[in-house]
Amino acid sequence: MRKLQRKALVVWLAALTAGPGLYARVIGTPRADFHQVYGLNPNGRVLIHNLYGDVWITAWDRDEVLVEAIKKSRDPRHVDDAQIVVDSSAEMLSIRTLYLGADASHPASVEYHIMVPRSANLENIKLINGALSISGVSGPVKASSVNGSIKAERIGGEADLSTVNGPLEVDFNRIASAHPIALSSVNGPIHLSIPSDADAVLEARNLSGGIQTEFGHAWRESTGQRLRTTVNRGGPLIHLHNVNGGISIHAWLRRT
Repeated sequence: MRKLQRKALVVWLAALTAGPGLYARVIGTPRADFHQVYGLNPNGRVLIHNLYGDVWITAWDRDEVLVEAIKKSRDPRHVDDAQIVVDSSAEMLSIRTLYLGADASHPASVEYHIMVPRSANLENIKLINGALSISGVSGPVKASSVNGSIKAERIGGEADLSTVNGPLEVDFNRIASAHPIALSSVNGPIHLSIPSDADAVLEARNLSGGIQTEFGHAWRESTGQRLRTTVNRGGPLIHLHNVNGGISIHAWLRRT
């Protein structure tokens, strides 16, 4: 019992003395914070690669990017194994999480909260073990998550979004002409919401899970279910593909 008490005291003292950027909200769960602002052109490119941890991206009406990150680890010795690397210019901002000698069984995680110009180009957002949230971006978006969900709301540009083991939920506030949209998953449901007055061509197919839609009628074939229909006057192609998950496509009514 005394050995366990001494061990807990050592962990607590290590968290207190590790420096101003590191503290413990819960004994044995230290964290380090990161906060920086970078200038970026309104249509500048943003690239993010994160191995462990969630990412939240929100649009704002500024020509700059706010990056806030929280590094967490159950072992204070491994907090700095996760290195945040940022490359910045007026045209491009790249954010990567690199691991230096991390314990593979208990890796440190990094959660990002990022504000970007509303028309920024989210050129390549790649997550491995974490959920992604995107809100209010009108520029193009290309993003993927292997073990995590993707939720994109109030977006309005070209989109290429994919998950492997997680749900994909996408809400468009507008469908821009000549901007194709591709949504795909392997083992998670896909939920798409578009304005009822949108002009588009819908094409969807999956192996199992079914297709529910307010636009047209899906039919079954030897490789699963399929849908192809023209919405209103037709327009950019919206392609949805799933393997082991359902697809639902719904409309929302724009208020006048």
